[in-house]
Amino acid sequence: MITSPYTKPRITPPAEHPRVMLRRQDFDRIKTNMTLPECEREYAQWKSLCDKDLSEFDAVFESGSYNSLLCITLEAKALAALLNDDEKLAKEIVTAICRLASVYDPMSDNLMKARFGGHVVHTCALCYDWLYPYFTEEERLTLIENCEKILSATLEMGYPPIRQTPIAGHGTEAQLLRDCLSFAIAIYDERPDVYDFCAGRILDEYVPTYKKFYQSRYQLQGPTYGGYRYCFAAWCQLLFAAMSGEKVFDENFDNMGESLFYLLRPTGEYMRIGDDFCESKGKDSYTNRFPATVPLFFSGALTGRDMYRSYYFSHYHPLFLVPDKYGRDYYIDGAYGEGLLSPTAFLVFNRFTPAQPSEDLPAARFFGTPAGITLYKKDETLLLMKIGERFTGGHDHYDCGHFEIYHRGILASDSGYYDWFGCEHHYNYVNRTYAHNCVTVSDPAKIGTTISFWGKPDALYDGGQLMIRNGGEPTTIEIMEQEYGRGVVLSHTESEDLVEITGDLSVPYRESCESYVRSMTFEPKAGEAGVFTVHDTLTALDASFIKQFHVHCQTEPKLLGDRQFMIENEGGKILCTVVEPQNCRIECIGGPNNEFSLNGVNHPRNAKSLHGSANANAAYTDEGGWGRITITALDAKKEEQFLVRFALGNR
Repeated sequence: MITSPYTKPRITPPAEHPRVMLRRQDFDRIKTNMTLPECEREYAQWKSLCDKDLSEFDAVFESGSYNSLLCITLEAKALAALLNDDEKLAKEIVTAICRLASVYDPMSDNLMKARFGGHVVHTCALCYDWLYPYFTEEERLTLIENCEKILSATLEMGYPPIRQTPIAGHGTEAQLLRDCLSFAIAIYDERPDVYDFCAGRILDEYVPTYKKFYQSRYQLQGPTYGGYRYCFAAWCQLLFAAMSGEKVFDENFDNMGESLFYLLRPTGEYMRIGDDFCESKGKDSYTNRFPATVPLFFSGALTGRDMYRSYYFSHYHPLFLVPDKYGRDYYIDGAYGEGLLSPTAFLVFNRFTPAQPSEDLPAARFFGTPAGITLYKKDETLLLMKIGERFTGGHDHYDCGHFEIYHRGILASDSGYYDWFGCEHHYNYVNRTYAHNCVTVSDPAKIGTTISFWGKPDALYDGGQLMIRNGGEPTTIEIMEQEYGRGVVLSHTESEDLVEITGDLSVPYRESCESYVRSMTFEPKAGEAGVFTVHDTLTALDASFIKQFHVHCQTEPKLLGDRQFMIENEGGKILCTVVEPQNCRIECIGGPNNEFSLNGVNHPRNAKSLHGSANANAAYTDEGGWGRITITALDAKKEEQFLVRFALGNR
């Protein structure tokens, strides 16, 4: 038995089964989903799983290895047996699931064992709950025992899941929020202690954390990691709601998908923010082009808003529900694994909330604390303007003040590749300030020296933003608010004629500046396709500090005289004019073997990307970048201004 240190949950599972993901009152809705034209593709996938002969998985059972196809096949068959009251099929699945739990080798994959083992237990929980009458008491107790062994051997959070945090990291994924919770709900009759611990921790820690973390309807870990983790938090929300009729997270959480809409380009790709495990799979990979589809399905399930639902249906891909690689990981292979979404989950959660009509979103939207970011999206133009009020470490970047410009193609871009967490290219380039459209203020005496960052002995000084706690993640929302504050939004405007955000960036630059304010404005009706302006006012700690303004791009820029340069890509272009400082040097730093350069030293991506790059050795085949334009102020003075205008146009 487990002793819980948490408050006794006020929400408890009902006495009857089923209660994991669905109740009997949901049967008609689920059966209706199976007949709706909108669900035709997903239903066909589900039916195909139901028609599989389990004998084809004999080798999987014998090896004890993880196989996601086996898991989603068992859950599909279990749903069929439940809805049709099919005793023969139910007993077949009971035998199979008991076998799976008894033979599964938790150490069959050390890299992703928490995700794989958790998915196995989640599958066991569904079958246990949905087919409860067909288990003998001995089978129930043995299955519980075997599942606890799997969890104990695999979970990074530990079992019971006491470790990690609700802010960032793997504690915000499936381990507790789906896998342990579904297991706890299923076995509540026999082991209420497991539910008391798991639900108690979620209600005590995750609910108040997410109320603040998601209050701006934006995920601070970026659209890829943030979207992935939002899905598992949505699983938690749906598990509680399906079981009890009560949601534990608020409306802002349900509508996190709003920010995803603004971050989506017309091509279906995201603007790059934070670590991006999609971009390294090639421009034509389905995960790179449509990573929003699955998170927006969950937003649609939680809200019923057609803007989310219609995006899912128009960008559906069969691999989102049934992966083509069984036993690897989404980050690596590019197929959705671990049952993040499956044909069964789709049929159960589709139309979970009554449909709500679509509504027009304004062209510009400010997402407040803790994000501090303004996004503009209209027609072929997208702009990202980030002040960044809170920091989460990990997959977040040191990019307060960062901006991106997209017009018919990405022009002022993010740069670098997220090959894997903690590799040299990651900690000496991708994560750092100079890899973004930001300012660096460098002490010349420190150039070429190392800094304390993630415990890496060769992390180089770049004149960038303050490292908090050696780059570690905050453990609680209170610590994030107290110690991980970054920029402060001073003003923002969103109108038809002017979009503006101004922020005080003195805190992230306090190692090099007494004060620093960045203002970013966009005039949509100015010029050919709008004019974007960045105005920096800063006071360095010392007049000798080197003050540089960086703009990253995907193609080689063209210098046009002393104070202008042009960036072109796809069908768009920006003409950049340096108004201030008057005395400056404009350099183009990039090209083959120099794309990721700091002080003349390139930090190339890894020859072998853990995340499965289509072209691991081609520096900018995907969207790593050609390099950057660096504007260096040449006067040795403490006070400095940068004023740079970007006129958007068509090629």
